[in-house]
Amino acid sequence: MTGLEHNGRGFRQLAPFRLAPVLLMGMIVFLASFVSVAGAQSTGSITGTVTSTTSGAGLPGVCVIALSDGAPVGHGETQSKSPLLGSYTIKGLAAGSYEIEFSSRCTGAGSGFSPQYYDATAIAATDLTSATPVTVGLGATVSGISAAVDVTYIVAPPGHWPEPSWTEHTGPIAQSSPTVATYDGTTFAAVGSENGDVYVIDVATGKDLPGWPRHLAAPSGENAAIESSPAVGFLNGRSQAPSIIVGSGSTWVPNAIGEVEAFSFDGKPQWVFHVGQATGTAIGVISSPAVGDVTGDGQQDVVFGSWDHDIYALTPSGRLLPGFPFDNADTIWSSPALFHMPGTKGEDVFFGSDASGIIYEQGGTQHTCKGGFIGDYRYENHALVPIWRDCENQTIWSSPAVGTFGDASEPVVVIGTGFYEQPFPSDTDRVFAVYADNGEAVPGWPVTTSGPTYGSPAIGDVGGHEAVVDTSWVCSAPHVANCLPPGGPNTSKVTAWGITGKVLWSDDLVGGEAFSSPVLTPLQGETSNDVLIGTTNGLYPISGSTGALLDDTTNEATINMTCEVLNSVAVVNVAGGQGWHVVEACGGPARASEITSYPLPVAIPIGAKPAWPMFRESPDHDGVAS
Repeated sequence: MTGLEHNGRGFRQLAPFRLAPVLLMGMIVFLASFVSVAGAQSTGSITGTVTSTTSGAGLPGVCVIALSDGAPVGHGETQSKSPLLGSYTIKGLAAGSYEIEFSSRCTGAGSGFSPQYYDATAIAATDLTSATPVTVGLGATVSGISAAVDVTYIVAPPGHWPEPSWTEHTGPIAQSSPTVATYDGTTFAAVGSENGDVYVIDVATGKDLPGWPRHLAAPSGENAAIESSPAVGFLNGRSQAPSIIVGSGSTWVPNAIGEVEAFSFDGKPQWVFHVGQATGTAIGVISSPAVGDVTGDGQQDVVFGSWDHDIYALTPSGRLLPGFPFDNADTIWSSPALFHMPGTKGEDVFFGSDASGIIYEQGGTQHTCKGGFIGDYRYENHALVPIWRDCENQTIWSSPAVGTFGDASEPVVVIGTGFYEQPFPSDTDRVFAVYADNGEAVPGWPVTTSGPTYGSPAIGDVGGHEAVVDTSWVCSAPHVANCLPPGGPNTSKVTAWGITGKVLWSDDLVGGEAFSSPVLTPLQGETSNDVLIGTTNGLYPISGSTGALLDDTTNEATINMTCEVLNSVAVVNVAGGQGWHVVEACGGPARASEITSYPLPVAIPIGAKPAWPMFRESPDHDGVAS
């Protein structure tokens, strides 16, 4: 198994130095055929090691090409595993003199870092005329042809977003966000559609993986619809292939079934779990499942909320854990965050939820809550126990993010709101940050926004500052009808907040219905993060330092303009040396949609990685800043 690793909390992507980044090639290298050589004993070889000019570490996945009079005649690819990390061998070379080129791709045209050349110095040259020829004798091996390579070249002309690598057309996609991961050398994206199909696509090619897409197991005559985002987890054990887990529920498709279903990596159904229906509510699971260890026994539990008022935790085989479901007394739209608090056995479950005049007990005192809860729940003595619950006067449909602020080690929970209660009460225009151990507000928080904050916040270094980034609706009056055309502005606002609650920058963006959650990733070749956020007008790349729009976009002219982005994009380092890509699923709930992959406009430096690369941060959706 390659491409995934597990830490104390669960599932993580491998560090970004696993694969060579992909940046723009200064020239197209086409190596469909090489000079054939008769007799293995009459040919020679060249060996060496390629390292990073930034970190000094060996670089995997670099294509090393032998050129004769500028034409490629042989190549090798650098190793991806220690102790040979970054080493290469070019075999089958006839006796002669060669220039050695270091490129990001061994075959075909496409984006990649600018070629560099061996020149007998520590750092590779940037032009062929500076290359030092390497002479290979008959049947000889020339070793030590090594160099450090700079992989921070841009992949598109300055100021322009790259063209798509591929586009896959799908059924209507609304709020389901693509989840990306790498397994066994294949980087894939999983996303659900409003027609109940789950797509799992090879990000390198844009083709469906074998066995996909799959339709949810809706009984005959009933609808399945997906607005949750698929989670990826090792339900069969970490030595086996991962599973894809997704829920059915929709605000757009009437009478959709309520279930969570798990599929094997090859698309075969593993299990289906059906939820109930509470009186006066729709049926469905819009909460995106999270995979973690809530019991502390090391197994992969599947945790989610439902519109039937319940919090569920299932075993890897799809059965209820003892003590579940937990009746939270009102509907749950929020997706859980799973975090291991100090001194506890399993992971705590952090949730947002509705609260319609619910009587609850906290600190030995009974309270009544109308609006919504932010809560911490812990599995103790075979039951889920609320540790604390904060009552706000608006529903909490946003999903929590867990991280730390500054040098403090104490974990913090950050979450937005919803918009059920109207006219909007005071807590509607808020982003909350509370301490994870007791629910008390972090100094300077909550902060006041321009409207409901349905999207889920992201936590990470933004433009060199530790920050929380959120999106909110912009409303002219305290009703939903005053937030959207024709009764309100067609505008969303994205804001970066410092950890003390002060605004670092904010942008008003064309496109209302701010359902999209921000992704934090370097876009300008630096280690600090910028922002990718969608609206109904398309996708916006934003400078993390200044809030300025990047890559020749404007407030009106976006990436993939008018393709509605009601979810989050995902950023992933694609296996096979193809580098970092953005995966976007756009279209909307009532029209044919598309999944598109773009190379990042500038390579992420070796050793750096996105702070918040996808919805819920990681493939297992634990919602915790890494």
